[in-house]
Amino acid sequence: MKNLILLTAIALIQITSAQAGTQRFFRGRMLQLPVASNAPRAQAQNFDQRIDHFNGADTRTFQQRYFLDSTYAKGANAPVLYYFCGEAVCEGATGTPEVDNLAKKYGAHRVALEHRFYGYSIPLNSLDSNSLTYLSMDQAIEDLADFQRFATSSLGLKGKWISIGGSYAGELSAFYRMKHPELVVGALASSAPVLSKANFEEYDHYVAKVAGTACLADIKAAVSEIETALANGNAAQVKGYFQLENDKDDVDFLYVVADMAAAAVQYGFQKTFCSSLSGSTGDQLVQNYAKAGISVFAQLGETPIQDSFETAMNTDPAAYQDGTGMRSWMYQSCTEFGYYQVAYHNPAESSRSQRITLDYHNQVCNHLFGLTTPVNDNATNAKFYNNLFAAGVNNIFFTNGSNDPWSNLSLNTVTAAANPALKLFTIAGAAHCDDMGSRMSAALTEARTDFDAMVRGWLAK
Repeated sequence: MKNLILLTAIALIQITSAQAGTQRFFRGRMLQLPVASNAPRAQAQNFDQRIDHFNGADTRTFQQRYFLDSTYAKGANAPVLYYFCGEAVCEGATGTPEVDNLAKKYGAHRVALEHRFYGYSIPLNSLDSNSLTYLSMDQAIEDLADFQRFATSSLGLKGKWISIGGSYAGELSAFYRMKHPELVVGALASSAPVLSKANFEEYDHYVAKVAGTACLADIKAAVSEIETALANGNAAQVKGYFQLENDKDDVDFLYVVADMAAAAVQYGFQKTFCSSLSGSTGDQLVQNYAKAGISVFAQLGETPIQDSFETAMNTDPAAYQDGTGMRSWMYQSCTEFGYYQVAYHNPAESSRSQRITLDYHNQVCNHLFGLTTPVNDNATNAKFYNNLFAAGVNNIFFTNGSNDPWSNLSLNTVTAAANPALKLFTIAGAAHCDDMGSRMSAALTEARTDFDAMVRGWLAK
C-alpha cells in the first residue's frame, strides 16, 4: 500500500476510508480527511522511543512523532481518543470523521502516534533487512503503550483512553486492548484483518463475487488479452497502456492490473469501473481497463508504478516519507502476516492472473529482503488472533463492510461466538473502513450509533 491524497470535496462524497497504495496494503491513511482550511491543526511533536522493547541492555532510542489536539477537551479527566496511524506517514490526530465527532461529543483529547518505520518515525537510517528486524507488531504495540504512559504522566492526559483504528491500524487497536486492558477501556477495530494468512485466496474470490457475473467476465477477458500480449512479445505496448513501461517483471505487472479491479471493488468504485469495460473487446478492452484502473488509482492518490513491487527495492526512508511505506509494509507481510492475494484456486471464480501464486510472493520476499523461509502465519495467529477468544478479553468492537474483501480475515458471526464479550457489526453495502469516514447509509448510521453507545458505556464505568 504509497502516496495518499487529501481528497477533494467531490471525492469525499465517494470515498472516506483507506490508504492509497496497493491492495497488499490497507490504505489506512485515507481515513484522515482534509481539515477545513481555517481550522488549526496540531503540529507534530517528538517522543524518545526505545528501538527495542525486548532487550533491556539496548538503551538506544529514536524520535517518534505524535500529535495532540485538545480543542474539545473538557476538564482534567477528559477522555482520550487514541487514533492509531498505520502503514503510512501520520497526518495527525484530526480529520477522521468518526474520531472528530466523538471528540466533540465527549469533550475528548485526540492523540495520534506515527508507526515505527513509517513516515518520519524511522528508528535507523536505512530500511535494509537488518534495520527492519526492529519492525514488528509486538514492537509497535509496546510503542503505543510506552507513549501512552508518557502522555499520562507528562502531558496530563489522565482520563480514560479508547483506541481507534482502521484496517491494519484496526488490527493494532484490537490487539492493543487485548494486551493492555489496563491502558485502554475499549477499542474500535474497523475492517481489521486480525487473522494472518499467507495464502489469502479468499480476497480474489470476494472481488470476483462483488464485481458480479458480467463485470467479472470483462475483467477475465482483459486479463486474458494482457497475458496473450505478454506471451506474444507485445509487453512494451500493453505495459505502456498502464504507464508501466519500465516494470520488468511480468507477474508484478499482472499484480498491478489485478490491484486496479480490486481497488475498484474494495472502495465502492466497481460500478464506474465495470461500466468502463462493458461492450468492448480485444485491445480496446485492455485500453479501457487501463484507463479505468489508472483513474481509480488517481482517486486514491497514486500511480501504477507506485503500486508495483519495483518501488519497494529502495532502502532509503526518505523515498517513503510522504506516503505509504511500501517496503516496510512488505517486510511486515513477509515476516508476520502474509496477506498474499493469490489467484483463487478455481479460475472460473478468479479475477486475476493464475500466475499470481503463493510461490510468487515467497520469491518477492526473497528478492526484497533475502528471506528464504516463508512467513509463519500460524505463529503470528498463536501469539495474537487465538488469544482474542481467551477469558477476560472484551470491549473490542469489530466493524466490517459487507463488500470488503478484507472482512474474510476479521471476525465473523461464527468466530465471534467463541467470545461473546467481543462485539461484531457487519455493515450492509459498506466498503473498507466506511464507518470511520463520512459516507452515509442506514447501516453505517447504525454501526456508528452502536459504537457511540459503547463509548458512552466505557467512559461511564
